[in-house]
Amino acid sequence: MLKLATSITCTLEGHVRKYLRSHWWVTLFIFFFPLIVIYGYVDFIRSSELNARLGWLLMVGGLAYLFRKTLSQKLLLGVLALMALSGAFDILYAVTFGGIFTSASFEAMMLTDPNESVEFLLAYASLENVLLFVLYLGIVYWSLRQVNFKNVETKKERFYAFLGILMVAVAIQQIYQRDRFFDTVPGFVGVALDYSNNRKSLDEEVATRQALFTNKAFSAHKLSEKPQTYVVVIGESMNRNHMQVYGYPRKTSPNLSDLASETIRFDNVVSAFAQTRPSLSVTLTEASSDKSLPESKAISLLGAVKKAGFKTWWISNQQPLRTPTTAIAAIADESHFISHDFHGVENNRYDGYLLPYVKQAVEDKAQHKVIFVHLMGSHLQYRNRYPESFSVFQGSEGTRPYREDLSSSQLQYINEYDNSVRYTDYVLGEIVSFLKPGPQISAMSFFADHGEEVFDSKDFKGHGPDGVTKNMLEIPFLLWRNEAFQTAFPDTVKRLQARRGAPFMLDDFFHFGLSVMQVESDLLVKERSLGSVEFKPKARIVYGRDYDKDIK
Repeated sequence: MLKLATSITCTLEGHVRKYLRSHWWVTLFIFFFPLIVIYGYVDFIRSSELNARLGWLLMVGGLAYLFRKTLSQKLLLGVLALMALSGAFDILYAVTFGGIFTSASFEAMMLTDPNESVEFLLAYASLENVLLFVLYLGIVYWSLRQVNFKNVETKKERFYAFLGILMVAVAIQQIYQRDRFFDTVPGFVGVALDYSNNRKSLDEEVATRQALFTNKAFSAHKLSEKPQTYVVVIGESMNRNHMQVYGYPRKTSPNLSDLASETIRFDNVVSAFAQTRPSLSVTLTEASSDKSLPESKAISLLGAVKKAGFKTWWISNQQPLRTPTTAIAAIADESHFISHDFHGVENNRYDGYLLPYVKQAVEDKAQHKVIFVHLMGSHLQYRNRYPESFSVFQGSEGTRPYREDLSSSQLQYINEYDNSVRYTDYVLGEIVSFLKPGPQISAMSFFADHGEEVFDSKDFKGHGPDGVTKNMLEIPFLLWRNEAFQTAFPDTVKRLQARRGAPFMLDDFFHFGLSVMQVESDLLVKERSLGSVEFKPKARIVYGRDYDKDIK
């Protein structure tokens, strides 16, 4: 019996040693130990991260059967070493900041000089993150020294080799199709490649937009020299049908409801797209959704008011490498992305952290100011967009879903979405409180880049061009103004109030903005501005479909 037990033990030990020397063990450990750590420390992880790591496991594991020669082995070992270093950085970042690498992380790193980097490392070093970092690299080093590459001998091994080659083709196809790396190459390396690629593209776009602002001949001047402060707040994924101020049964916008007598609420406004980039490309510039003027040749609203003599700000909770907003922000007199303050991590990076920067801009001594504020709003994981104290909605009371018998997960998403809407309302209320004191002319406009389907008309949560619904397009559009604004520009106020229900599409916001801020310009098309006498409603075509006839 003892001999049998000893034999079994020796056999098991032999299998374990054999497995630990196989390339499958080291490949599995390199790609999946960091993911396990990330799941333990991070609230939000891209779903593509697991798929990318599985793909690379099959790719490297399969190709290893073909990399028997010394030179090819060194190449494969180099790839594994690179991905191990990437995994070590992923672990360090997840444990330290509770997040995963994004382009904003790299942007924050690039803005840090060597001395700050040393201070940064010393400030955030802990026994926990250093121990996991060293443990991971130590096991990888030992495993790579022990690894035994094996020739293809069996049908199963030939299949794995074929699968490895297939995964290479799939990776190339995915990178080409998506025009980005981070969904295909896992962790730090994928985001680093994307950062390098996007940084170059963004630098070119920034240079193009700055050259356009400098070289394009256009006129813009203020119609009033009285002190004026305007705030343009850009929301994210906000469906007006979930706002109390638009008739939603839940109290999701108590601050805006209290400000109703001071606010013009436009009831018939839609976004031009159900995606951020194309929507803001036409919303914040003179371009329109019909492509009659290319985006690359369209002056931004920020550029127009800057030329008119306003001091401009861009204050954002979005990632700093996003087009077109970053290129527009580059023209501003002052800009700040709070992702830099959080080292790119989105967890607990609420829109409320923008408020001190907005207050500072409002209190700036400049007599004429325009402050653009870009919120994270209700983007993606709704529960990550508000602090725990704003977890107000829990049950189903007041909801208006597409059917009554919702699943618990569907109801949870609705509650989290409504909580995020209420938090945005809080931020807007605070901004208005900054603008109220003092005799200067003040106004705040608020709109969202697009709406959001949250089980309102079908079993779907999110937004996008495929299967677009009216909830993905129907956005809030509000203008708060103080008494000084009403006294100074009574005709504009009267026209805007008369057109609260007029059909309007967000690609005409450029012209609305110029009219509200009383800027005369040869770029202003008065037929496209709700604030002009000549305003004429137009057909609202979204992705080739008439919103009023086919979608609404």
